Amino acid sequence: MKKLQTSSNTKYSGLKELLNIETMKNYNDFIVSNALKNISPHDTLIDFGAGIGTLSKIFKEKHLLKPICIEVDEENLRFLTKRNLTFFRKLNEVDGQVDFIFSSNVLEHIDDDTSILMEMEKKLSKNGLIYLYLPAKMVLWTQLDENVGHYRRYEKKEIQMKCAKAGLRIERIHFADSIGFFASLAMKILGHNSETGLGSKKSLKFYDQWIFPISKIIDAFGFKYLFGKNIIILASKITR
Repeated sequence: MKKLQTSSNTKYSGLKELLNIETMKNYNDFIVSNALKNISPHDTLIDFGAGIGTLSKIFKEKHLLKPICIEVDEENLRFLTKRNLTFFRKLNEVDGQVDFIFSSNVLEHIDDDTSILMEMEKKLSKNGLIYLYLPAKMVLWTQLDENVGHYRRYEKKEIQMKCAKAGLRIERIHFADSIGFFASLAMKILGHNSETGLGSKKSLKFYDQWIFPISKIIDAFGFKYLFGKNIIILASKITR
């Protein structure tokens, strides 16, 4: 397993995967558009763990919002600088309270994720919201999870418990990408290969163009409440 990120080791080992995922237009647009349902035009928007700015770039260029990126990896920060995105290294460096904290595929990289949820709760305004998009189901754990430094994939009960401990109320929770659940199982059985096989840029683009749109339709028929490759959480302050 590659060395995992900690508070003292902030280097991220999955840049290649980030660049591959950036080619998945339908997938990335879905994550952003799903979060946008809960964002007002004048909300202060945080992208926590912005990576190379893939999703912040969509917020900014396609939806004319001004996300504030939180990122610790120096190589990723160079991408944010080139893309003219505002960034800080820590959430508490942002002035005042914020209205919306967005985080996609980040908490699984953090050992003490409950402490991060507590930091988010503290930074959130009274009527603010937190949107989390996370990998689901430990049964789907593959070599890719190890390669990119994941500590876990999430179960519903686990993230509900951690949100409650952080002082957050779950407003909405469900899975996403039901077909992706079975695609991940196939990757687990057949193996991950970022060069030519499952997990390669070519296979990700094929999945994004032809499979993911169908998966969204299946989700809409209610399968997102049963299983999926990812889990979506919308949370607010308990004291709201």
